[in-house]
Amino acid sequence: MATTLGAAVNRAHRVVGEPDITVFDTDVILQNNLIDDANETVHKILEKTRYRWGLHRDYITTTAKINDGAVTITNGSTTVTSVSALEGTTAADNFTNVAAGMFLRRPTEATSYPIASTETTLTPDTVTLGDNYLGTTAATGVAYNIFQDTYPIATTSLDEVQMARYGDSPAMKDELSIVDIQTLMSLSGGDLHRNTTGKPTHMAQIAPDSSDQPQFVMWPYPDSAYLIELWYSIKFTSNTDFATNLFGGDAPDIFYDAVVHHMRWRACIHDEDFQNADRWMAAYQEAEDACVARDNSTHRDDMQASIQTYKRRVMRNGRGRLGVSQYTFDRS
Repeated sequence: MATTLGAAVNRAHRVVGEPDITVFDTDVILQNNLIDDANETVHKILEKTRYRWGLHRDYITTTAKINDGAVTITNGSTTVTSVSALEGTTAADNFTNVAAGMFLRRPTEATSYPIASTETTLTPDTVTLGDNYLGTTAATGVAYNIFQDTYPIATTSLDEVQMARYGDSPAMKDELSIVDIQTLMSLSGGDLHRNTTGKPTHMAQIAPDSSDQPQFVMWPYPDSAYLIELWYSIKFTSNTDFATNLFGGDAPDIFYDAVVHHMRWRACIHDEDFQNADRWMAAYQEAEDACVARDNSTHRDDMQASIQTYKRRVMRNGRGRLGVSQYTFDRS
């Protein structure tokens, strides 16, 4: 059955006579050693191939581009006002779905301005830019685009996104290439908002937001609402993740046994009980052999060790695909 990191530490504690715990104490050397050992053993199991139960799934919903009506704007000002039509001055309320962190850009200009705040309780709607507008004053309505290119993932434990895809048809999913920000800038010619096709093809991770959630910039920026499916690995902190599943999802029992046996070996080494350490290492090696045998078995059931690898660069040997796991328990 599924085993949490805390339960695995307690099972290792018992072989050396230590009491069960309900939270981690980062000042206790044995607990730190056991968390490190869980890291190393999970890595060893997952580094050969990315098992399906080693990944987590989440979704991002992108925001449609906003360009209803028109805007008036003044050089040197940070205020942008909603009006009803091009070349008009009639007050309008077209910024209902605008939020801080989005961008405003006139189609005839090459500069995007971050939006710092919105005011939609009065007519007309207005937004405040994060920087003074440097373009040509428009006293009557001109065309504009308001859009969002950066989206957070609702986790503070992200290790690495392995795959991101979207689309209306299961057979026609568009997969986003995950790259670094330098590659994204190169692809966009140094202007992330120049290409307005609205179908994102690439994404790059940047610094986390104010809630410590990881953020990704998409290019081209989405101009429609897309539901993007994410598959990713995570890491944990010893202070907050006592009850977290060792493998993220329900792995076959033998894989949990292998990790726990290795942690028991580590506890015995810490306690200088080398005779029992040898016993638990033998148990670990037997469980590891069983993991390999299960992976290579031609008979598969609902708890099979089947895999789906999302690494684009893999090596092969006689036993299948080899990749590098990013799954960690972070006790810092």
